[in-house]
Amino acid sequence: MTRPEDKLEAPHPAARLHLRLAATSDLHMNLLGYDYLSDAPSPGVGLARVATRIAEARAEVPGMVLLDNGDFLQGTPMGDFAVHERKTEAQPHPMIAAMNLLRYDAVGLGNHEFDYGLEALEHALKGADFPVLSANALRQRGADPSQDAPLVRPWVLIDRKLPDESGKLHSIRIGVISVLPPQVLKWDKERLEGRMEVRCMIEATRAHVPAIRAAGADVVVALAHCGPSHRPETAGMENALVPIARIEGVDALVAGHVHRLIPGPFYAGLPGLEAEAGLAGGKPVVMPGIAGSHLGLIDLALESAGAGWQVAEVQSSLRPIARRSAKGPVALVAEAPEVQRAMAKDHAATLAFIRRPIGHTEIALQSYTSLAGPCPVIHTINAAQRWYVRRALPDINLPVLSAAAPFKAGGPAGPENFTDIPPGPLTVKNLAALYPFPNTIRAIRVTGADLRDWLERAAGAFNQQMPGGDEQALLNPEFPSYDFDVIAGLTWQIDLSRLARFSHDGQEAATGAGRVRQLSYKGEPVRAEQEFVVATNSHRIGGGGLYAPLANAEVVLAEQISSRDVLMRYIADCGSLREPAKPCWRFGPLGGGSALLETGRGVEAHLGCIAQSGASKVRLGEVNDTGFQSVHITI
Repeated sequence: MTRPEDKLEAPHPAARLHLRLAATSDLHMNLLGYDYLSDAPSPGVGLARVATRIAEARAEVPGMVLLDNGDFLQGTPMGDFAVHERKTEAQPHPMIAAMNLLRYDAVGLGNHEFDYGLEALEHALKGADFPVLSANALRQRGADPSQDAPLVRPWVLIDRKLPDESGKLHSIRIGVISVLPPQVLKWDKERLEGRMEVRCMIEATRAHVPAIRAAGADVVVALAHCGPSHRPETAGMENALVPIARIEGVDALVAGHVHRLIPGPFYAGLPGLEAEAGLAGGKPVVMPGIAGSHLGLIDLALESAGAGWQVAEVQSSLRPIARRSAKGPVALVAEAPEVQRAMAKDHAATLAFIRRPIGHTEIALQSYTSLAGPCPVIHTINAAQRWYVRRALPDINLPVLSAAAPFKAGGPAGPENFTDIPPGPLTVKNLAALYPFPNTIRAIRVTGADLRDWLERAAGAFNQQMPGGDEQALLNPEFPSYDFDVIAGLTWQIDLSRLARFSHDGQEAATGAGRVRQLSYKGEPVRAEQEFVVATNSHRIGGGGLYAPLANAEVVLAEQISSRDVLMRYIADCGSLREPAKPCWRFGPLGGGSALLETGRGVEAHLGCIAQSGASKVRLGEVNDTGFQSVHITI
């Protein structure tokens, strides 16, 4: 690291250099190849295996810069343990210790770094031997970005000595800037309101890049904790990858937040993005998945340009730590022994923590059927939330409903990303599997019209299905499962023959009657003006994205008890969970149309739940080559 006023020697006019950028993103506290929610090894995750890829990548080139793009402190029970239970105050946070060990050069903040509050974040970052960056997370907003009071450093300069083809060393200066979604102020409102501000990512990057260049940066790298979007550039947008890439002076980018892979086919055809080539706005970009699934690499060939260097050639690539198979992930590299040793004590302490008993269940708690029928996980969360709100608001003179969504239901995290808890004792790990996020309980007053709009937004989880037509994929791959809200206390049908009224990010996509039909409460049609109380969580009513209108709802209950603690109290009150999930929504008839559901391999024991969703026939198919179980559903 250098000061801006430091001077470097001019490059030789004929020299050509190779600079490698290596990046992780969305590690979510996955340090070892271990799934603490199932209490079993998991070869497809973990910084310990990424560390082996990092060592390989370093050995191949004379100069590499190692970066992380945020969301590293939250996501597993080890993250909860580190904040709430760990007593060794003198020791660095486990993730920070691992990053120190691997010699990260700079790390950007993601939105989930704030999930435990500012004090916990600042305490964790004290042990960092590397600069932590965010150009738009602010203690106080100024008249313009140059006058902002940042929470951490907005950007940093990194100096390297790189050899040219003849072996002669040359000095190069790399500028690194980081930004995160401004929606974090809504998502973590109760922890952050009045304590920090967040500027638009595009605005902050555009304002700071000239200063980074003026400080002598030859190459500027943007750690953009966001993904791409089909929407045009908008101030404050959540997924601003392409607009940031188009900013003059930005040379390369690391994306994240949405847990996808770039380079890769998922975003093919998106304007401004050459997804399979790993280019955004014509500039190299990587998005390295989730939980350490991949290491992202950007290789830059640099040529002399007057008194500095400029990018001449680029290549973006990903290196996985495992491959998916029909039997589950298969490791491609071993865990780095030095990371295993460094994490051994924290791993053992976390295992003791997650194995603490909290209750009992007489029913299987699984999420395999969460997007195709009644789901015991959603049912249990909703039952707990209604139980708590009814007791907290004994004089409320309105029906109390509850909204919950499946947090673990496949998606980018793969076919192991499901909850599957058999009948028997419940422990802390099971509680975390049911509810992985540190949200707090909320209740809002809504109308029947609000409820219909809410459910129309959730119905975007499904692709349109043609009556009597050929089999089509049931699920919209752009729609995250954690946005599929099920509202307990109501019944309704979802007409898949109609277009979804809303896209996955909340934009109106179609007009007309919508997909939600026969919306009822206690057997009677829900009237538009009818009022209800809905139990939910702090994240959902923060608004933004798909459920932006909920930010305007009247809050009738706002307590600091976590949703996970509500679950624990409910389980204690029940003595044992024994009530099976009841169907509250069904697919409308499609005249024999067939849909293909991809879910986890454990679904075979729970096909009866899918049969309650309006299906006339449910047939188990094959396990595909990525490990997902196919289920054929005739509606």
